[in-house]
Amino acid sequence: MPRLPVTPTAEINCLIDDFTDPWEEAETILLVHGLAESSAVWWAWMPPLIRRWRVARIDQRGFGKSTPMPEDFEWSVDVLADDIGQVIRQIAPKGVHLVGAKIAGPVVIRAARRHPELIRSLTLVGVPVQGPKEAEWLDLVEREGVRPWAAATMDARLAGMSRAMKDWWIGLMAATPHSTMLGFLRFVSGIDVRDDLARLRCPVLVVTSDSPRRPIATVSKWQKTIPDSRLVTVPGDGYHAAATEPDACAAALAAFIAERSG
Repeated sequence: MPRLPVTPTAEINCLIDDFTDPWEEAETILLVHGLAESSAVWWAWMPPLIRRWRVARIDQRGFGKSTPMPEDFEWSVDVLADDIGQVIRQIAPKGVHLVGAKIAGPVVIRAARRHPELIRSLTLVGVPVQGPKEAEWLDLVEREGVRPWAAATMDARLAGMSRAMKDWWIGLMAATPHSTMLGFLRFVSGIDVRDDLARLRCPVLVVTSDSPRRPIATVSKWQKTIPDSRLVTVPGDGYHAAATEPDACAAALAAFIAERSG
């Protein structure tokens, strides 16, 4: 699929996999990645999902094969959420089951608030509801680039995973345009979608591991403020559960959607 225009100056790269029965009208799942990632990170989720659902994966603006953002771009959660709305209207106007990992969590939460008619369900995997306050991240990227930042933060992200897996992730994240990373890191600490949680009107699944960065107790506290929500925990103490426990996360998503879809 060609890149999808979301504004006059930005296009979103979108991949769609559909191995469902062609005589059926399959529902669509939309997967949204986290910071310095791309649509490639969902590879392990695909086998359990694509036979039953039409699965779309995007590169958020600035990342992957989507339009890079200049360093002075005015980032906001609303802009990113509206990108999601624009994509859904073009690929699945009847709505999607929306999934966000890590810092995509606040983006998809805001998308569900701003475009409720397009969201059938919402799944949040290893997400914060406030942006990280990590000033040293910006300092490191400014001084040395994206790769040293990715390498320095990878052990906490993928705790317990192999060296080969961590090296692959470092390479993927290092491909993020420098201008995108600098602008995004200056914006990310101001993210806060806690006020959105009680206003969500779709079914919500929260999936988390028990990591030092995002303990279950902290996640459970905000999850309970979402009206129609449930919490599923997966093993591991890395904070990127979508990557460290893809099979368990995808299974939880599949069960959740199947139940909600009847």
